[in-house]
Amino acid sequence: MQKIRQNIPLLSRAALAVALVLGFAGQVAADQAIVVAATMPGLTVGQVVDDGAAIRMPEGANALFLFSSGRTVTVKGPYEGPLDRLSGGKEAPNRLTGLFGADRFSQNELGAARSVDPSKGRSPGDLPAIDASVPGVWCVRAGRAPDIQRPADPAFDPAVLQPAGSAPGKPTTISWTGAAATQPWPTTLPLADGTEIKVRSRDQTHTHSLVMRVVEDAGDSGLLAVALVHAGCRRQAETVLSSIGEAMVPLDLYLSSERGLYPTYHVGEPVRLVLQTNRDAHLFCYLRRRSDLIPIFPSPESGGSLVRSHTPLTFPGDRMPLPLSASEPGGDSEVRCFAADRDLTADLSAAGIQPFKPLSRDAVERLEATLDGLRQTRLVVAQIVLRVN
Repeated sequence: MQKIRQNIPLLSRAALAVALVLGFAGQVAADQAIVVAATMPGLTVGQVVDDGAAIRMPEGANALFLFSSGRTVTVKGPYEGPLDRLSGGKEAPNRLTGLFGADRFSQNELGAARSVDPSKGRSPGDLPAIDASVPGVWCVRAGRAPDIQRPADPAFDPAVLQPAGSAPGKPTTISWTGAAATQPWPTTLPLADGTEIKVRSRDQTHTHSLVMRVVEDAGDSGLLAVALVHAGCRRQAETVLSSIGEAMVPLDLYLSSERGLYPTYHVGEPVRLVLQTNRDAHLFCYLRRRSDLIPIFPSPESGGSLVRSHTPLTFPGDRMPLPLSASEPGGDSEVRCFAADRDLTADLSAAGIQPFKPLSRDAVERLEATLDGLRQTRLVVAQIVLRVN
């Protein structure tokens, strides 16, 4: 097996956390928080909240943060303040209970994230393979040869890889046959921390560079994620963090308005809503006005029901162009949305549901029966009442 050389001394697991606190390659501050999963708009997987920086989390939103120590903290809104006070030692949960109430914060050691993502065929702590068609920083594990994956851009099949400058190695062509998704990194291209690899596409019209960083074999997925984030290996970090989030946090949906969770409007005022899920999901929304229940998402303009994790969705917007406005006084409306881990479009179409058309009483009963009859489906519901003065 090819061995990966490192230009800096290897770190023990105990020393790794210290090195990360002092800064991986001297660049990282203590107690920075890494976003693992969040429904709060503006937070994305792998985003780093600087030490001491304050966040403002609205009511109804939540987020799971990972600290360099390996501690995870779940924060539920409303919350405003810095996160560094939440990253302390074993006494932190008691302090938080006394200050804020146990329902706002929960903390866990990272062991809860060690058995993650069996559904994708990855062992806990596996390092995601390198995609040579994507430029930027990629991480390899000290002492272990990395894998290289089939390129996302077919223009790089085959591709020519060669070391930049005076780095050891020789130009090597990487090509793909059969159905294999990965192959071992070529032994003709030895790697060290900071090695730059030049990549040329098949027709030599596209060129870019890969910069390699060497990380310690941390032994579990959480410390690996911390090391990847701090080394700048964003794409690989997002994969590992998403696996942790799926193992530790259930599917969740945030739904609010530009005026918060309990908005009040005057007649005719426009209404603007924002939604976000903490993982990829299929979204379905309904507007209840008086006795009518009206499907508003998805629609023919929506491009389907799939919404991407940590990506805010606004109503109205590109995917839901129908304007929303406050009705007559006393005519409160309600928007109710549910997110599922699989596409329910066929199930709901069978129940006679069509976008922007009020449902008949029979259609409402079929909708309720369909939702009640779902099996092996993760479903989460959120609603907001739009009050009118």
